[in-house]
Amino acid sequence: MNTRTEQKRSAGFFQEIIRVISPTEMVTFVFIILMLILTTFFHAFVDVPGILINSFILLSATVIINYLRAKSDSKFIRAIHVFYVLLVVILVFKTVEKLSFAIHGRDYDQWLITIDHFLLGGINPTVWLYQHVPVMPFFVEFLQICYVMYYLLPVILAVEFFMRRKREHRIDHNTDELEVLRFTIVYGLLLSYLGYFALPGIGPRFTLHTFWNISSELPGILLTEPLRWLINLGENIQAGMSNFEAARVVTRDVFPSGHTEITLLSIFLGFKFRARTRWVVLFIGSGLIFSTVYLRYHYFIDVIAGTLVALLAFYSAIPVIHYLLRLKKRILC
Repeated sequence: MNTRTEQKRSAGFFQEIIRVISPTEMVTFVFIILMLILTTFFHAFVDVPGILINSFILLSATVIINYLRAKSDSKFIRAIHVFYVLLVVILVFKTVEKLSFAIHGRDYDQWLITIDHFLLGGINPTVWLYQHVPVMPFFVEFLQICYVMYYLLPVILAVEFFMRRKREHRIDHNTDELEVLRFTIVYGLLLSYLGYFALPGIGPRFTLHTFWNISSELPGILLTEPLRWLINLGENIQAGMSNFEAARVVTRDVFPSGHTEITLLSIFLGFKFRARTRWVVLFIGSGLIFSTVYLRYHYFIDVIAGTLVALLAFYSAIPVIHYLLRLKKRILC
């Protein structure tokens, strides 16, 4: 009798979670499973404990927060349920970095450089820009600030959509601005992470330039160096490392350009839903996309690939949402 009661409670617990879970979390769950499968196949080469710990944290956070959401309709809990996915995708990103290079045991920068040469008539765009565009510290400062707005642009839109959203229980995942934004951004990020699995690379900062010379070659004014330090820290680079050491530990997140992809998706969705902040997003986003090459983070082909992935994510998001909602309905039934 006790066993049957416990089974009913367990079933009820998971039904409550499934009832409120969104397509955003469903697609993230699928990606976590993919990472675990890859970890199983390449266990001899990857950081298995680190990947398992990260995966456990991701799955636990999803279960706990969705359970809280199922039990409460307070605005605070709804806000957590909406915005916690930002931390989720960052942790997924830090898990991907444990797999991408380890799976291949090499980088593919030379392939990307060769493609740039083919597309641009033998030109390395980061080198060409440095040689032909006068270095203006205030312009470098502006571009560096734009570059770190990568995660903030979709957050700006999300906050606006959250503030103007109507009653929570009337949400339609197909048409609700916030849910479509939330899903499309996360879905787009996960698609770009597949590129990191396929073609890990470290970027022109290391292959076409001397990494630690960037401060003297592209100087800013006030915020450029602290922002570069912050970016380097997020990519495992510490002060005092040699160029070789920095290139060895840096995150392999070059192809496609996630910065380009997420910026374009933010612009597309901002204009699609007529966000009041859409022109701000467009202005900063335009600088951000140019900065990916000018500041030597990406090759030209990365930007092209990021654009194509953005278009794929934008136009396929709603059909994928439809499929996941049908799947959810079948599970609940």
